[in-house]
Amino acid sequence: MFEEYLQDAHVFISYANSQAEERDARRYYRAAVFYAAGAVEAFMNYVTDSLIGGKVLSDVEKAYLTDKALTFDNGNHIEKTEFHSLEGKLKVLIRKFSPKFDFGTATWCKLMEFKELRDLLIHPKQSEDDIKISDYQKKISDGLKSIIYITNSINEGVFGKSFRKQITDLIPD
Repeated sequence: MFEEYLQDAHVFISYANSQAEERDARRYYRAAVFYAAGAVEAFMNYVTDSLIGGKVLSDVEKAYLTDKALTFDNGNHIEKTEFHSLEGKLKVLIRKFSPKFDFGTATWCKLMEFKELRDLLIHPKQSEDDIKISDYQKKISDGLKSIIYITNSINEGVFGKSFRKQITDLIPD
C-alpha cells in the first residue's frame, strides 16, 4: 500500500500545483500530506511485519516497533500496549539497517518539518486553514523527497535493494 500512497500523494501535489483557486489548491495539498504520511505508516507496518518472524530484531526492538513494552510484574514477563512515535520507530530501523544515516542532515530535518505540517492538519487548533500555498508547496515537496529517501534507505538495508524506479521517479524536483 505504501507505494500506492506515495503515488497518490504525487498525483495530489500535481493537482494542487495546477489549481488557480487557493481553496482548491489547499484541498489537494492536504490530501497529499495525508497520503504521504500514510505512506510512511504503511511502509513501517510492512517492514515490521516482514521482520517480526525472523531472528533479525531483538525482542525489545520487536516490542517497540509493534507498540508494546516489555515489563516484569511479580516476576512474570508482561507485554503492555505502549504507543511509540513514528520517528522513534524510524530511528530504530535506520540505526539497525542504515547505520551511516546522519540524523543531522536536511533530509531528516525536512521529514520532521513535514511531520509538523501533518500534525497541524490532523490536530488543528485554528478554525481555518491559513497555511500559505508557498509553504504547502515547499513542505510537501521536501517532505515527499525525505520520505522516499529515508524509506528507500531502510528498504535497501532490510531487503538489500532499492525501490523500483517507478517510486524513485516520484521524488519532486
